[in-house]
Amino acid sequence: MPVRDCGFQSQTAFCHRQVGVKRPLCLAFVALLTVSLPLRGDEEPERPPIVPVPQSLSRLEGFQLQPGDQPLSTLEQVHPTTEQDRRRRDALARYLSGRILQERGEFDKALEAYLNAIQLDPRAMDAYGSALPILLQRNRFDEARDLCLSAARIDADSHELIIALGAVLVRQNRLQEGVTLLEEAVELPSLANKPTVTLNLRKNLGLYYRLDNQLSKAAEQYEIVFRAIRSGELDKSVQEKVAENAGALFDEFGEVFLNAEKPELALEAFDAASEYREAKPGLHSYNLAMVFRKTGKSEQALEELQKYFDAQLQNRGREAYSLLKELLAELKRSDELLPRLKTMREADPHNDVLRYFVADELLAQEQFSEAEELYRNGQKTPNDPRAMIGLFTIALQNKESGEALTLLTKLLQTVPRAEEEESLKRMSPDVRNLAERLEAQLDVLKENDNVFQGIIEEARELAKGDEPKIEFFQAYVIGKLAVESERTEFAKEFYRLAISMRNDPPALLYSELASHLVDAEEFQEAITVLTEALEHPSGQLQREHWRFLFLLSYAQEFAGNTEEAITTIHQAQGLQPSISRLFYQEAWIVYHARKWKEALRLFEDVVRNYSGDRDLVQDCKFRISNIYVEMGETEQGEKVLEEVLQDDPNNIQANNDLGYLWADQGKNLERAKKMIKLALDAEPENPAYLDSLGWVEFKLKNYEAAVEHLRKATTVKNGDDSTIQDHLGDALKEAGQVDEARAAWQKALEIEQAKSSPNEELLEKIRAKLQ
Repeated sequence: MPVRDCGFQSQTAFCHRQVGVKRPLCLAFVALLTVSLPLRGDEEPERPPIVPVPQSLSRLEGFQLQPGDQPLSTLEQVHPTTEQDRRRRDALARYLSGRILQERGEFDKALEAYLNAIQLDPRAMDAYGSALPILLQRNRFDEARDLCLSAARIDADSHELIIALGAVLVRQNRLQEGVTLLEEAVELPSLANKPTVTLNLRKNLGLYYRLDNQLSKAAEQYEIVFRAIRSGELDKSVQEKVAENAGALFDEFGEVFLNAEKPELALEAFDAASEYREAKPGLHSYNLAMVFRKTGKSEQALEELQKYFDAQLQNRGREAYSLLKELLAELKRSDELLPRLKTMREADPHNDVLRYFVADELLAQEQFSEAEELYRNGQKTPNDPRAMIGLFTIALQNKESGEALTLLTKLLQTVPRAEEEESLKRMSPDVRNLAERLEAQLDVLKENDNVFQGIIEEARELAKGDEPKIEFFQAYVIGKLAVESERTEFAKEFYRLAISMRNDPPALLYSELASHLVDAEEFQEAITVLTEALEHPSGQLQREHWRFLFLLSYAQEFAGNTEEAITTIHQAQGLQPSISRLFYQEAWIVYHARKWKEALRLFEDVVRNYSGDRDLVQDCKFRISNIYVEMGETEQGEKVLEEVLQDDPNNIQANNDLGYLWADQGKNLERAKKMIKLALDAEPENPAYLDSLGWVEFKLKNYEAAVEHLRKATTVKNGDDSTIQDHLGDALKEAGQVDEARAAWQKALEIEQAKSSPNEELLEKIRAKLQ
């Protein structure tokens, strides 16, 4: 089915970083009056005729303001002002006015001034640099990309804008866009004779490919850089800039070559890396061990790895001991692991990496006492996260609620959460290991009612009395985990406790609690929380009023108060008229209220007014397509989705939505199935995509497969949807499971009837099936 509103959208945090005007206004004024001379090589310019001095000015000739001053004389213009000079001067004026507007916080007007400056003078590089952050703040990524590439085509030195934009795209989980940007950049003719620039761009492109798990392409880029550095043909200055910290760089190249199934090239890179660290031959032995393992020579790999251990190095962290564990498993000698580790520990007692790895292995074998001794290492309350994660695991196993709560509080302040795959990719291996282990133990805590209840009781005990011992962060952590485990009553209790502990509570407390309450369909409670936030005297909270109003409009609309929701979002727009999502939200409110024509007009207004924000435009087009379908104009709905796919062929939502429309009409079924699978491969737990695949299987008369996918759709988060239950009922009936079909239809009826704006057509269809 097309993606529906499961919960609600989170609003991107906007950063309004203001940059001060660097030049005094008097100098700016002088700059505006300065005229650049045209360049004519060595040719002596032809002197233009002298323009007669106006009578009003000639009277001042020779005038002295006071005795001793140099007499005034009329300046004669030697070179005539050209059209290019005027455009440069006007561009500078636009740029300086943009800086002033930006200083005042008028970012949209500042951006317009910068873009006008660039149009007047494409070589006005300062304007490019000033426009870029504002475009990024407005999520106008396509325009930002075009701007950076245009700058680099004109001035190779502006390639830094491309590198900066690439880094922003990666941080915002827009990795593929970062890849596309650098792919175009490395082919720019303007950079062809700039080896430092092109090789650094290729290094970054290789990194992005590696983060995207495109190892063959990463190896291809790294090999170009590696060959250039090793060729000896680069100037010394270029080589130093490209191959800074060459040993680590070649190690990185070698690992990518190895994982891309290029062991000979990997060995060459590792050999090159060893040239830069003669004092640590053990590192080369570690690299050789990886090469030997990749080529199926486990015994030789084990021998080289032992040389690394004999050198008592810790450079490779846990990875070295993990490699030992894997090699012994491949050789069917896993029983040697702990004895080997203990022997190494006796020889290297101050190696903390080794100590924690041994403790983790003992923990995995449930030898808790010996593991705890190694974690503590004589300390009653160790602060190393490697120790704390092990002790937290033991505390959960032993149901020691007080110890678990103390350790949990510390861990969540020191170890990053591993909630997103893209975030994990950017972590170092050791940090990633900690993050994944913490997440696994949090899942244990959230899924075990007895253990979670123990934590709750411990926290309540600490919160008692006139001087409660519970910490603010502890209250917040428990509330957060209650939200994640959908324990709404506990979430309300501990978020409110955290709020009460601060005279100036963080806005995040209100927004997270309200968001959860909306998802839990406790809309009136969410309205109450957000109203409290809006009425709070805190200056910090008052600055966040627009965000609270945005969330409040969701709660009001889901509660069936459409007019109140529209009034609320208008207030938010008045506070932040530059935030495009607030205008999208108004259209969504009307859309959710099933006022199709008005919603269509509003979404089209957003597309027209914010055409540079690709993500926003696509979101609007998905809604517009749904509106056409709801209005009975399915062909027009399909056309909108086809336009999205023409611009972005791999867009997963467009593939799903168009595939679903085709399946619903019983046409292009095999192609529809392929498109839906593309979407589902990207988001295998998405209930809408599971429903779409189940529905296309139903249309193909693969009823058992349809039931399988539709059942799964009802079990994942946000899968409690009337359309999914209706489809499941249809599939069950055709599969001969009539009683279960009736139960699914009854569930669909109950879900749809509970909505503030139910779909009457769907209700009639379901009632007819039940009768």
